[in-house]
Amino acid sequence: GVVLSAIGRLTLVDCAGSERKEDSMYHDSERRKEAAEINASLYALRECVRFRRMQRLAELGDGPKPHVHVPYRSSSLTRVLMECFVKEDARMAVIATVSPNPTDTEHIVSTLRTACMISGSDGDCRELKEDVPMTVQMQREAQRQVAPVHWTHEDVQKWMLRVCKGEFASKSERVPRTVNGRALVRMTAPQLASLVGGSPKQGETLYDAIRNEIARVDHFMAQRRQEARETAFRAKSGAY
Repeated sequence: GVVLSAIGRLTLVDCAGSERKEDSMYHDSERRKEAAEINASLYALRECVRFRRMQRLAELGDGPKPHVHVPYRSSSLTRVLMECFVKEDARMAVIATVSPNPTDTEHIVSTLRTACMISGSDGDCRELKEDVPMTVQMQREAQRQVAPVHWTHEDVQKWMLRVCKGEFASKSERVPRTVNGRALVRMTAPQLASLVGGSPKQGETLYDAIRNEIARVDHFMAQRRQEARETAFRAKSGAY
């Protein structure tokens, strides 16, 4: 008999998530640079997919075949996937991993939007939004929760009085009036240690405390948004 054999290659690339502006505002300069590189790589991948589609459409059309170059050398990511763009029989698929947790809705939407962008089907994607009214109790609780990035100088001092069981209470007066929440969340651990005149370990403790406060407020607001959505859904179901 005749033995047929074929050789192929399967390349799996785990892409980092597209960094949102809302998340990167809490990062230091190094993390923001890393986020910019991630977004640049995803943009380069999208452009390669777009040019690859243009290339195939040109091949299928009648008449002269215009040359379409796929810029796969634009980033390290697209260089790894070079064969997907230069081989005629290559195939590419995009798999988006999302969380079933309702509190991750904003990140899920961002992930799906990025997957549509990379696959070239972003023109077919539709996003529907619905404003959900909050109850009076939710509004009052939300007003008491302010993200650290929006703190005033006075908010920063009040927070330092109570954080870590008052460990930094005596240091609150050292904080210059120019330091508000936006400046505080961008500081590194060494900068925070210098700010309060403490040790490197205290700087790390304060850095972790700020990140924990950011996560706590974000989690609280996500829970309240989910509760509001569930309340609105129950109200609509009851109306029917």
